[in-house]
Amino acid sequence: MKAIFCALLLMTGVAAAQPRLAPAPVVDTVRLYVLDCGTLIYNRPESYGLAREEVADTNMSVPCFLVVHPKGILLFDTGLSDRLVGRPVYENVRGGYGQLKLNTLRGQLADIGVTPERITYLALSHSHYDHVGNANDYAGSTWLARKAEKDFMFAGSPRDVADYAALANARTQFVSGDHDVFGDGSVILKSTPGHTPGHQSLYVKLAHAGGVVITGDLYHYPEERTLNRMPPRELKTGTPASRAAIETFLQGSHSQLWIGHSTAFFRDARKSPAWYD
Repeated sequence: MKAIFCALLLMTGVAAAQPRLAPAPVVDTVRLYVLDCGTLIYNRPESYGLAREEVADTNMSVPCFLVVHPKGILLFDTGLSDRLVGRPVYENVRGGYGQLKLNTLRGQLADIGVTPERITYLALSHSHYDHVGNANDYAGSTWLARKAEKDFMFAGSPRDVADYAALANARTQFVSGDHDVFGDGSVILKSTPGHTPGHQSLYVKLAHAGGVVITGDLYHYPEERTLNRMPPRELKTGTPASRAAIETFLQGSHSQLWIGHSTAFFRDARKSPAWYD
């Protein structure tokens, strides 16, 4: 009898140690979550055509975005790798950028009832490491990819490819131009090449907050936009045309521009588990 009691007590303890998953969000209008996917510690704004004294904060936030639509769920970007959580910045300096990660993408999604299996679509603004660090975890979704970006991704070094190697065999839907994800105009992947060959931005039309364009790396600092600057290497790429097209779209659609790498944007953003709708 004592043994049975101890076994039941042990089982109860194990159950208590495993937190219950929050109920999955059920919506009748589009909902947009902003997730904390890390911070880049950086102090060389000259790489972006800006002088140090022109930039309020040279560090960069690294957000991810989750769109919950009545027809499915879209994850846009996967941020810095969850493996970095709890590790000191000096261990994880890449190209002059220190990588700081305080919590996991997987855990933040679980807090709102979303597991990788529940995500319908994965879209990446582009394939740089601070946007694809957890892409392998979501390779079971349908990857909405641009062929130019996929070709660029898998021509990289083994170290870079390791961040998203599972996408090589993922269920892939190639998109071109501006792609209407759910077919009703509320969630659109907008073609904005230049930073990389297949760079894309995300437009979300929300019932209360209005239209939002999430830039990926079309801009990094808000001062690039206000001072009309850009990384020197992008002056002769598609970036100038992509920026001009987005500015025209913003005016015509009366939308907001969200510069994800802006620490001021991220500081003031309504972060998950809260949401915009």
